Amino acid sequence: MLQHIIPQRKTGGINMQDNQHGSQMNEVEKFDEWVKSFFLDPETCALDHQLFSIDIYESDDEYMVEAVLEDHDVKDIKVCLSDNELSIIVDDTHKPFLEKKEDKLPTQRKIPFPFSICSRRITAEFSNPILVIRIHKFSPGKTAEDINIE
Repeated sequence: MLQHIIPQRKTGGINMQDNQHGSQMNEVEKFDEWVKSFFLDPETCALDHQLFSIDIYESDDEYMVEAVLEDHDVKDIKVCLSDNELSIIVDDTHKPFLEKKEDKLPTQRKIPFPFSICSRRITAEFSNPILVIRIHKFSPGKTAEDINIE
């Protein structure tokens, strides 16, 4: 079952402690709180419009990050991983432009998860213009900094 995370307005930051029981929140609760906070952050909305949009989904077995990368080729895209942070880098600086753009830099979005994801199985596939990154909840994977895009 695929569930689209719909953020609801909430004040304050992410509290990883369950106030009612005083115990640590489990991974699902951390993820839910983090997603709400992530999508309510004005910077997330601004980056969606300035760079490229990101959406996050959850199923029973995996977390999915979806990025809309209009006018890009798979060779322009790199997915990197560092402990709990996923980075999507788009480097089209090698492409010729009609207008000369000085100091053109690669575009990057960082998605900081509320828990480590580096030891999980992570796959990525690009079907123009959608990049889907799957972070498997229960399948361990090789620790890698760069994720191969299929």
